[in-house]
Amino acid sequence: MSLRQKIIVLFLAIVLVPLNLLGMITYSYFSKTLEGQTYHYTVQVIDQLNQNVNAFIDEMHRLSLLPLYDREILTILKNRTEDSYSYYPQTEELERMSSFLSTLSYNRKELSGVHIIARDGSLFSDLGSPRTVHRFSDESSFWHQNIQQGEGASLLVPAHEPAYMVGNEKTVFSVGRLLRDPDGFRPLGMIKVDIEMSYIESLLTDVDLSEEASITMVDRHGQLIYETGKAITPILKKVDKEGQPLVERERVTADGVNYLPVLRQSSGEVQTIVLLPENEIVGASQSLRIVTIGLMVAVSAVILLLARVAERSLTKPIFELRQMMERAEKGEFQHRMTPSSKDELGQLALSYNHMMEQINELIAKVYQTEIREKDAEIKALQTQMNPHFIYNTLEHINMIAITKHEYELSDMVASLGRLIRYSIDQKTRFVPLRDELLFVKAYIAIQEKRLEGKVTFDISIPEKMLTLFIPKLILQPLLENAIVHGHQHGEIKGRIVVKGWQDHTFSYLEVRDQGQGMKQSMSIGTGNRVALTNIAERLALLLGEQAVLTIKSEEGIGMSVTITLPKT
Repeated sequence: MSLRQKIIVLFLAIVLVPLNLLGMITYSYFSKTLEGQTYHYTVQVIDQLNQNVNAFIDEMHRLSLLPLYDREILTILKNRTEDSYSYYPQTEELERMSSFLSTLSYNRKELSGVHIIARDGSLFSDLGSPRTVHRFSDESSFWHQNIQQGEGASLLVPAHEPAYMVGNEKTVFSVGRLLRDPDGFRPLGMIKVDIEMSYIESLLTDVDLSEEASITMVDRHGQLIYETGKAITPILKKVDKEGQPLVERERVTADGVNYLPVLRQSSGEVQTIVLLPENEIVGASQSLRIVTIGLMVAVSAVILLLARVAERSLTKPIFELRQMMERAEKGEFQHRMTPSSKDELGQLALSYNHMMEQINELIAKVYQTEIREKDAEIKALQTQMNPHFIYNTLEHINMIAITKHEYELSDMVASLGRLIRYSIDQKTRFVPLRDELLFVKAYIAIQEKRLEGKVTFDISIPEKMLTLFIPKLILQPLLENAIVHGHQHGEIKGRIVVKGWQDHTFSYLEVRDQGQGMKQSMSIGTGNRVALTNIAERLALLLGEQAVLTIKSEEGIGMSVTITLPKT
């Protein structure tokens, strides 16, 4: 990680970590508080609802006793137990019963109907004959059997659809009681008070619960009285079957949705259960979460910007110094830094500038000294040996060889003369590729005689490349390296190829041998590859970074050395 990244990360860690922790703690506390408030409000709603419903049911229990205090009603019910009595109720019986039942249901909109069923099946209702059947025959219904088994006690009947209603499929829950003769306790029939579901809905009108909340009322036996929203009954049956009762505020899942149950035990006959969707409970905290996240993002962006500004002010001089040092590593000592401040970084820039000035002075002194030494060496060599003397001597030897019919010796002497003449000539650093190839061919001619055909040579250079100017004496060292190291001075037979080609940007010269090669590529300048190092340095010095020496080698296959030159 760079210094710039470290500064930014440190700055963000110091500021953002506490900020994010504070935001998360605030959000968590608010969510918990909201959940608690929602729970307590729901508990108050349930308590009030239970109280109202149970009070109303108690009143209906008392209402179911009224037929036992009316002698005329009891007489009619007693007559309905006599087999010899008329099958259908008489008009005066219907009118008396209707009047009595209408009195019971008067001004009670929450009642769906008040009905008395005699022992012979005659059904009397405050609704009138068009809306109810005349005789009740469905004695197998669960509510009828429950009331019969109640032995005169007033019972709460769970939600059901009354079969004695004509053209009515609505659901009601009821209060029912078996009516007994006060004198002999003989069963006379039963009274059934049907209660509209709209009564409970009216109680829920002013309740401000979530629209997704599920409200269920059950009796002491868990039988359904009223239900709205998500059906809780299957959930209750499931937990009862598994032996794990529903626990208040302990999450339950139905159809992939999480709910929090709110249960309130009641001293009355009705218990209310509310399932609050977990996402609805924390719904009000969504806005806080969005605001918190938005604020954190905005603050993070500002802090990141400030960190960037602070980082640039601190690291810019350091990075400038690093760039200057990289240039100095490449030999560019003329660049200077401009101090941007008077602090320690500014003093560091001044120290760098002073160091570069001293280095330039030292380089100038050393360079001038080396030039003088080189000039002296060259002059000494030139004075030690006269090139014309060497050429004349070789020509004399050549003539003697020809005179004695030693033509191979003559060819080798002639080739050696061309090599010496080309090598000693110091007039220019660049020569046409054509001249370099003549020198190479002379060198090859000598080596072919010396190696006696063990190593063969092949030159493949396009005609259009012969006019290309290249640094002098760069191909012959590559051939010598291939013979000495690749073919062990001719001990390893094979072929050496000199090849050239061009593309749109570069010209390429390759010397490839079929010698022993190397296990892995090696850096130039190591071992005995000093000639390759010298060539690479000369190419970079004379032609710049675009001129490259590339080595590829594989053990047992050979090695190739490729020179890449800018196409000019």
